[in-house]
Amino acid sequence: MDIPDFTDDDLARLALSSRLRSLSESLRTAVVAEDRPAAADGGGGLTAELSSLLATEVPLLEEAVARYARSRGEHAQDLPPAQDVDVVGAFHPADPAAEAAAIDAWYALHAQLEPLARVRDPFSRLLSGRSPLQQDCLICRKYAGEPVPPWAGFAKPPGGHVIDDGTWRVGHGPTPYWPAGTLLIESRRHFLDHAGFDAHEAATFGPLVQRLTDPLKEATGAPRIHVFSCMEGTGHFHTWLVPRTEGKQSGRGFVADPGYCTPAEAEDVIRRLRTALDGAVEQR
Repeated sequence: MDIPDFTDDDLARLALSSRLRSLSESLRTAVVAEDRPAAADGGGGLTAELSSLLATEVPLLEEAVARYARSRGEHAQDLPPAQDVDVVGAFHPADPAAEAAAIDAWYALHAQLEPLARVRDPFSRLLSGRSPLQQDCLICRKYAGEPVPPWAGFAKPPGGHVIDDGTWRVGHGPTPYWPAGTLLIESRRHFLDHAGFDAHEAATFGPLVQRLTDPLKEATGAPRIHVFSCMEGTGHFHTWLVPRTEGKQSGRGFVADPGYCTPAEAEDVIRRLRTALDGAVEQR
């Protein structure tokens, strides 16, 4: 982002967006928060916390709306009255460029990714009359054409499967959750983990990862390919190959927040990967 100077209009919009982001995050979390009995002094319960939140945030948001409207020359009689609020920090970030970049990242994240989607039925699971959730396999459901959460990926990944040999499927991971070039290896057969390999799967899995690693480096320019599997999202064998490009943090920090990409970026990497795989075959 290249914004050398922020106008008054820019700063007012930045303040408004910052307040909206803050309130959105607080309310989104509260939707599925566990309730707790209020303390004897009236505090501590969900309703008390929400009341406190609104009493604090709504005046700040109203003032941010008014400031933004005034910056655009709207008439004073159409605006809410000025609020008696502490504006230090709320409307004047120390580093406007950093705050704008943070809002960019937040919006891109939530436009494609809802963290609560990692919990199945995040709201209805709190209802006392709900039925126990049935355990099923998202990977099997996906390839059966049934609906699955976006983090389970798609039966046809961006750019198509680069390998589908009857034992393994290899395609790009779901783009809202992974950087460009991330590969998802899925077993065709349903089983949980490495202990469930049959003889053919055991004999072909290592060579498959070996076959993909150098071409994936070539396609992405990544010096490191992270390979991991935890089988937590669904009980069906799958492994991630995640390229860590130059400039990205390494180690656990990268695994916790590897980034994301667009479908077009994923398709572009898959095209390059196919070329690299073909070249590797020719060199043998």
